[in-house]
Amino acid sequence: MKLATKVSVTLVGVLLLAVLSSAAALLSARHIGRLMQDMVEENLSSVRAAEELEIALLEQRGFVSSYMVDGGNRAWLEELNRRKPAFRRWLDRARETAHTPEEHEIVSRIAKVYQDYDARRDEAIALYERGDVEKARTVLLRDMNALYDRAYALCEDFIAANERFIESRIADGRRQIQRNTLTVGVCVSLTIGLSLGLLYLFFRGVLLPLRKMAEDARAFAANDARPARPESPEDELRAVGFYLRALMSDVAETRSSLKRSQDQLMNAEKLASVGKLAASVAHEIRNPLTSLKMRLFSIRKEIGGDPQYEDDFRVVSEEITRLESIIRNFLEFSRPPELKLRAHDVSALIDKTLELVGHRLEERDVDLVREDGLRLPRVIADSEQIKQVFINLIGNAVEAVEEGGQVRVSTALEVDGGDRWTVVVRVRDSGPGIPEAIRDRIFEPFFSTKEDGTGLGLCIAARIVARHNGRLELESASAGETTFAVRIPAVREGGA
Repeated sequence: MKLATKVSVTLVGVLLLAVLSSAAALLSARHIGRLMQDMVEENLSSVRAAEELEIALLEQRGFVSSYMVDGGNRAWLEELNRRKPAFRRWLDRARETAHTPEEHEIVSRIAKVYQDYDARRDEAIALYERGDVEKARTVLLRDMNALYDRAYALCEDFIAANERFIESRIADGRRQIQRNTLTVGVCVSLTIGLSLGLLYLFFRGVLLPLRKMAEDARAFAANDARPARPESPEDELRAVGFYLRALMSDVAETRSSLKRSQDQLMNAEKLASVGKLAASVAHEIRNPLTSLKMRLFSIRKEIGGDPQYEDDFRVVSEEITRLESIIRNFLEFSRPPELKLRAHDVSALIDKTLELVGHRLEERDVDLVREDGLRLPRVIADSEQIKQVFINLIGNAVEAVEEGGQVRVSTALEVDGGDRWTVVVRVRDSGPGIPEAIRDRIFEPFFSTKEDGTGLGLCIAARIVARHNGRLELESASAGETTFAVRIPAVREGGA
């Protein structure tokens, strides 16, 4: 049998055991819980109705005798009439919550006896009001007391019947718990037996071959120059896991590097063709644009400071200036300047950048937060080019946030690609984020979401960072937090 089959059989067995044991325990718990809930819901209201019915009957006793002794003070009868509805209400409730035929029978008898008791009470009151006091007392002491005692006894019988029903339900619950306990016990015994069988299968079909695999992996790794080794070489499973993770790490790193190389190659081909076109277009536009600018200057000089045309001159001049800026971007995109590499402190470059964009932060009332990492190594970079990257990222962040928003610039030292240390500069803003549909296109040339944008800012910035053997990444773009990260290789200790 193949190792894959053995492992599959082992895993399926373990899964079945887990499902069986969990299902038995879950069903038992649910059943017991449902049983207890039913007992509480069914019996609590019934017990309360029985007790409240007895209390309501007790509360009606003595009002007629007090009425007669007090010389016919009708306040006693009014108080009695206020308490009568409570007994009828709890009687209806007891009828609704009765469970057994015995309880229904007792409730019917209570209703009949109470009806007779109420009728005799009205008769005694009527006799007293007609002046037949002796007969009224006879009805009170003989008939009413007898009916009251019967009604009270029936209430006691109803409570006793309710208690017997609860005891029977508890007995049923105990029997159900015993059955569930027996079921769980059988499942546990079965689990133990199957686990022993699976343990044997695991040792015979998995662990022994795994030990041989660990020995082969250890022998293969003996020539590996990397100092890392498994913490427990005698543990075959951990050793194989360690070597497997190392292999997966190497494969993932190689795949990531290959993907970046492919993306860079595709972008390089795309940028080369687009760059040639951009240079040609820029040259074709520059000469006519220069002529327009000179002609505008001449016309403005001839007309003078006529306020009628001053706004027109200003608008045309601003548009010409914007076109010249676009042309400069096109030329810079098509012919990037040669890098002047020196060792620089990234924090110092950020400080100089913030001096250049400080006025924009003040104009929009944007709160700038700095978070500098401690003891950052220097980087080999062209300071002007890297400052251009920072200006672009911070400028975009300022434009993205509303007035009173926040832009956070932080630096850190992180490992990138195995053992390569990089200085990371993150620019995070509190703006609305970047829609997911366009996140993959933000570094494409000539792609822009701004009405007056050329779509070259992020493209040129990414290319500048790539020429420094680094990367410009969009780490997050959710609402309230957009983060760009600039990763530049750090100068090794003792390096230039």
